[in-house]
Amino acid sequence: MKYFSLLFIFCASLFADAHILCYHRFDDPKPKYKHTNISSKSFLSQINLLKADGKKFVSLSSITTALKTSKQIDANAVSITVDDAYKSFYEKAFPILRDAKIPFTLCVYVEAIDKKYGDYMTWEQIKEVSKYGEIALHSYAHKDLTKLTADELKKDTTDALASFEKHMGFKPKQYAYPFGLYNIDVKNTIKSFGFEAILTVDSGAVNVQSDVNQIERVAMSEETDFKLSIAVKPLDITLQKPNAGARKTIKGSIQNYTGKTIKVYVAKGDVRTLELKEGKFETTVDMAKVNSKHKLIFYTDDHRYRAKLIEKD
Repeated sequence: MKYFSLLFIFCASLFADAHILCYHRFDDPKPKYKHTNISSKSFLSQINLLKADGKKFVSLSSITTALKTSKQIDANAVSITVDDAYKSFYEKAFPILRDAKIPFTLCVYVEAIDKKYGDYMTWEQIKEVSKYGEIALHSYAHKDLTKLTADELKKDTTDALASFEKHMGFKPKQYAYPFGLYNIDVKNTIKSFGFEAILTVDSGAVNVQSDVNQIERVAMSEETDFKLSIAVKPLDITLQKPNAGARKTIKGSIQNYTGKTIKVYVAKGDVRTLELKEGKFETTVDMAKVNSKHKLIFYTDDHRYRAKLIEKD
């Protein structure tokens, strides 16, 4: 009995915040897909583990509505999202979600559907699953959007919306960045199309301070340590607007962490430990040496996480 009680306390400590999970392929044994594939057996096991822990499966729209209205998000909320619209989702995962009446969001890679790539669903199948879950946009050509010109990015999104609306009969409410890659220019351009929410794969939990145009998701695969991934917590962090120039002083404050230090990923080989003084920190970055997305990733030893873009001059 003592062991059971300790196990219960351990599990309860893991699942403490709302999470959006991101899946891709199901039961695909090809080695090149190991980072995006999960067996349907493991997927079902994760669903059952979340149920046993008292989690509440909710639609993505319910979470984004809470964010847009600054309402507290249910700490037990979990939302299932699936990127790309691979055929394996339709054949393996969709029946599990449908039969269990679990809401989900399918993010569609439009070009693959339009051109009938063999590994992907059809528009007819997407219409079928839309009766049970939400359908979101995942770009037209599924490219690294940060490498597109402004005109190329607008065309990709316009083309994706046109085909999506033609086949589905409605405009998608949500957008998911291909590969989870974005920068401030990409974010602002996609935001201009009027989506209610934009999804990343920044592996954080969601709370009232999450950015509706930069929503965290936890990427899942067969290799993922599920309990560790779902243990991530939100890190409430506020950055001041940095000074102009090539070297920027980054100042900020932490609202929900009482430790003495935090870590920040600046670029490959540049991970810093910052001292917290009354929850405040400061560091200087050379914009020429910051990662190409100009995104700082802050995290703590107790698995709090939040990504922040550096504002431009």
